[in-house]
Amino acid sequence: MNTGSSLFQEVPLGAISDLFSAALPRMGPVREAELMSGGMFNTTYLVTCDGARCVLRLGPVHRERVLGFELDLMRAEEHVYSLCRGLGLPCSTVLACDCSRSLIGRDFMVVEYIPSVAMCDAGLDQPRRHELYLQLGRYLRRLHSVEGEGFGFVSRMLADRSFARWSEALCFEIGDFTSRLERWGGLSPREAESVRAAYRGHAALFDEITVPRLLHTDIWEGNVLLDRETGEILAVIDGDRAMFGDPDFEFASPWGSVPPLREGYGLPWPPDARRERRMRLYLAFYLALEAYVGLAEYNNPQLYRDRKRQLMEVIASLDRRAGS
Repeated sequence: MNTGSSLFQEVPLGAISDLFSAALPRMGPVREAELMSGGMFNTTYLVTCDGARCVLRLGPVHRERVLGFELDLMRAEEHVYSLCRGLGLPCSTVLACDCSRSLIGRDFMVVEYIPSVAMCDAGLDQPRRHELYLQLGRYLRRLHSVEGEGFGFVSRMLADRSFARWSEALCFEIGDFTSRLERWGGLSPREAESVRAAYRGHAALFDEITVPRLLHTDIWEGNVLLDRETGEILAVIDGDRAMFGDPDFEFASPWGSVPPLREGYGLPWPPDARRERRMRLYLAFYLALEAYVGLAEYNNPQLYRDRKRQLMEVIASLDRRAGS
């Protein structure tokens, strides 16, 4: 729970009761609402109604701080869960989702409560962790079987903004990230332009990817819920940052570069030189995103400094390799 985040804000129990009365009257009166740990973008409560529990996620305050693709994340998450259910993949069940901000002044989503433990908190031994990552790799392969009509974040697509080319989607978003970092003093104009130029200069490499496939982009142990008794996967959650793009993008993130995850997926490894270069740029994408998040959203200057340093190192390494 990141209570120091610029996006976090608690609400009184009465406001939650009023929300449930309007949006989910069948749940009965709200008896209790307890802040939950985990997650930093939303403010999340475990809500107890008459004989039932569910999870309320309230969208961020200070929406002027969020990235462009983050403005409609709950709509994207609801859509992705519907696709996952069609594939038979374990996910959350949405009870209500409202992005009008008319009931409480914020986007909100209510999902069924799943009694569980996050994979990162389950105290797993290495063999069991390896087995679960193999299973998650197979999960991703099924998810990636969904083809889209364009490239880009699902949240953008639901707002009628998709891209015909993979390079266009990546350049658009990296332009958004770096421009905002500039405005917040997180990158100098020269640094920001060097990042944007790296993406423009590799457009042809990106456009070797011609089939947009559904990517989760946030597969890490905190988003995998396990049965406390059996250790089986009950749900993979937080599909709000899903996008249509290159499956390799999934495995370029710091949390996606796990050997048994690739093994379970059946990903050819190691990558050839062109795939490896693309994946370095995908890593830079994640680093630029997290640098902005640390600086402007989560009030985490250490995250910002670490990710900015790593970002500029990756961009510099691409330049060195090009000249070698």
